[in-house]
Amino acid sequence: MGVLTAMNSKANYLFSLILCTSIASAEDWSFGGHLKSHLATTHYNSENIMADYGPESPLDSSLDLRLTAENRWGAWDTQIHYEILARYGDSPKTQRALADAGLVGITNTGLPQDKRRLFKLTDEWGHTDKLDAVQRLDRLYLGYNGEQLVMRAGRQIVTWGNGLIFQPFDIFSPFSPLAIDKEYKTGDDMLYGQWLFNSGDDIQMILLPRRNLDTNDVESEESSFALKYHGRYQEEWDFDLLAARHFDENVLGFGISKDVLEALWRFDITATRLKEGGTAIALVTNMDYSWVLFEHNFYGYIEYFRNGIGETQPSHYLSPDPALQKRLERGEAYTLGRDYLTSGVQIEITPLFNFYTSWLANLHDSSGMFQLRGIYDWTENMQLIGWLDLPYGETESEFGGISINSSQYSAPGESVYLRLTYYF
Repeated sequence: MGVLTAMNSKANYLFSLILCTSIASAEDWSFGGHLKSHLATTHYNSENIMADYGPESPLDSSLDLRLTAENRWGAWDTQIHYEILARYGDSPKTQRALADAGLVGITNTGLPQDKRRLFKLTDEWGHTDKLDAVQRLDRLYLGYNGEQLVMRAGRQIVTWGNGLIFQPFDIFSPFSPLAIDKEYKTGDDMLYGQWLFNSGDDIQMILLPRRNLDTNDVESEESSFALKYHGRYQEEWDFDLLAARHFDENVLGFGISKDVLEALWRFDITATRLKEGGTAIALVTNMDYSWVLFEHNFYGYIEYFRNGIGETQPSHYLSPDPALQKRLERGEAYTLGRDYLTSGVQIEITPLFNFYTSWLANLHDSSGMFQLRGIYDWTENMQLIGWLDLPYGETESEFGGISINSSQYSAPGESVYLRLTYYF
C-alpha cells in the first residue's frame, strides 16, 4: 500500500480559493450561525491526577462562534462554515502540564486539529497558559444533486448507523457517548457519493484520505473507503450492509430496524479484521419510545453496546489493548470497557423548557455517569442550557478512578455547566 498523494499547505489553500471562486457568482445565499458562551467548573478529589497538575476545582469558559454560508443553484449546492473555538481558564494549563508529563492520553480534550486531514484549514492561535483557540473552516464542499446521483467533494460530514449513543457503523468521527452538544459534527475532507434506486433503496460511498502523522503524506494505510447499502424488506424491515477498508483493516457490517409495539428497535453489528490478528465484533441495539403522561410529552430510550476490543479488567485500563489504544488516539472510541448499558428520558415540562436525564454504565466494573440537563428556549433565537455530570464508581474503575500509581488516579470529576446560545 503506497502513497496516494502529497499536498503542501499552499495547495490546500489553493483548493479553498478555487472552490470559493467557482461558487461566488451564485445568487440566493443563505447566511446564519451561532454564538455559544460556555461556563464550566469541575471538582476533583485531591488524589486525582488532575488536581496534582492543576487546581482541585478548575473554572473554565469557552466560546464557539460559527458563521455559515449555504447556497443551492439548480442541481448544485455548497456549504461554507467558518468557526472560532476558544477555551480560557484553568484546564488548558493543566492539559499542557499533563502533556509534558506524558499523560495527555488519559485526559485529552483538545480542540480540533487538521494533522490527519487532507487539507490544512485550521489555524491554531492564542496559546497561553490559560488560553487555547483555533479558527478553522469546518464545512467547505461543492455538491451535485441529480435525480438519482448525489456527489459531494470537500469538507463535510456523513453519519451512518442506528445507534443513539454508540455508533459502530460510524467509524470515521463519532460523537463521544457523553457529549452534550451534538449540534455540529466536526467535518472531514472526503468524496461522498450516493445512488438512489427506483425501488427506494440507495447505496452510499465514502473516500476519506488521511495523512501519516510521521511523514505528513497522504497514504492509503491511513485512509478509508466505505460502501453502505440501505434497503427495505417487506415494507417492515429497514436494513444496512456495510463494507469498508478503514486505515489498514477490513470492516463488514449489518444493521436492521423495525417498529415493535409502537417503539422503534434498532440493531447494528460490525466485524473488523484486526491488523494485530483476530476479528473484533462490535454491536449496538436500542429501543426508543414517546408517550404522554399527566399532559406532558415524554421520550425515552435504552441501549446496549458491546466493543469487542474493550477491556474487561480494570487493571488493563492504563495500558489497553493496542487496537483499542489506536482508536482512542484517533477519536473513534471514547470508552475503555467492553459492555455498556445506557438509558435516558426527556420530559417536556413546558413548551419552552425540557428536562433530560441520562445514565451510562460500564457493566464490568460497576462504574458510570449520570447526566442531568435542562434546556430553556429563552427567546426565539436564544437558548439557555445547564447540566450536571455526576460520575460514580469505586477506585479501580473507569469512572471511579484508574490507578496511575499507589497514590494517584485518573477519573472524571463532578462538573457543572452553563451555556448561553444565540442563533442568527
